[in-house]
Amino acid sequence: MQLDAALTWADLPKQDLSKTVVFVADVLRATTVMTTALANGARAVLPQPSDKDARRLFTLLIEQGAGVLLCGEKEGYKREGYDLGNSPKEFLPAVVSGKTIIHLTTNGTRALAAASGAKRTYAASFANLSAAARRLQNLEDDVERIVGVVSGREGNYCIEDMVCIGGVFASMLAPPGRDYSITDAARTAVDLYQLYRGSLLDMVRQCFHGRYLEEIGLGDDLPECVKVDSTDIAPVMRNGRIVVE
Repeated sequence: MQLDAALTWADLPKQDLSKTVVFVADVLRATTVMTTALANGARAVLPQPSDKDARRLFTLLIEQGAGVLLCGEKEGYKREGYDLGNSPKEFLPAVVSGKTIIHLTTNGTRALAAASGAKRTYAASFANLSAAARRLQNLEDDVERIVGVVSGREGNYCIEDMVCIGGVFASMLAPPGRDYSITDAARTAVDLYQLYRGSLLDMVRQCFHGRYLEEIGLGDDLPECVKVDSTDIAPVMRNGRIVVE
């Protein structure tokens, strides 16, 4: 089985993913939020490709009597008229327990959509790093490749997602289990994780998007986004819904 890393989600639609399992990392902040919401009792997270789609689905579910929250950001800020933004600190048990989360973000939800052709797709973050690794270590024998996907920033590479991917791979490789072949991209991810594992907060404060969040007054989210293994769930996407497996 091969371990690989995609430097941008834009690479995925060009590939045959039928025997590939994908895990998407958007540390700042989409997959951190999704994992936090589900760990705190949300029923499901429904990632959306656009504001129009998110609002339409929200209206439909409200009419059906579902407990639902419309959540998401634009340029980092909570969207006008939405219930919650994209800060993990907002998704407390008292707020999200039992609710379905409609989620729209600039990068993470687009990356998940790009992975729709995969055999299976997981959401990974520092919050569930070890849980994601354990799940990926126990895949079916017909899976040929595992790809960690950098959500990035507006289609561009970002280091914090790559470090997270490297952490998942590092956990899969130690202690040794099944044999893996490792691409140069995956090896680079592991090396970056080993470099930054003791200084994750400094790393996200120095990266481009971390600096941006601090500039717009959302720097308090950064410590929340680098809490390692705060939950033991491995969210999986099924039929457009991200749920606890």
